[in-house]
Amino acid sequence: MGTNGSKIRAIAGPIAAERGLEVLDVELTASGSRRLVRLFLDTADGSGLVSIDDCTAVSRRLGDALDAHEVVQGHYMLEVSSPGLNRVLKTPAHFARVVGQKVRVRTDRADEGRRTRLGRLVEAEAQHIVVIDEAGVSTRIAIDEIDKANLEFEFEAKPAPRRKR
Repeated sequence: MGTNGSKIRAIAGPIAAERGLEVLDVELTASGSRRLVRLFLDTADGSGLVSIDDCTAVSRRLGDALDAHEVVQGHYMLEVSSPGLNRVLKTPAHFARVVGQKVRVRTDRADEGRRTRLGRLVEAEAQHIVVIDEAGVSTRIAIDEIDKANLEFEFEAKPAPRRKR
């Protein structure tokens, strides 16, 4: 995330907290002269029930604060949103909230020829997580080896249609 990302998170944190929210993630991207600052907000309980009004209010306050602190040089676009269905997981607390749910985890190095694991998160500790895949294979992954992790939204199975008699 770099220095600017850390500064943005430090400025955005208290602004989000005023609305009972927390900063889930900060993304900084640049394409030519166009810069994008993307901020993802979440509720303190991790429910993801962030309203459009919440995003608008945080965006207005954050935009003014970023300009006042001159964190982002030049023109930029600020985007504030909720995490969505396949929310990013970064901290031990994020993982702890979704124990029992399906996750996709990509590590920074291959283990047994694989970098990505898809399965049920069964354990989340400060230093590691444990994921069990559909074949029942359990993998312990150190938090500091995770390159990217997301919750995998699971749609409810629809009951089979009844046959007419």
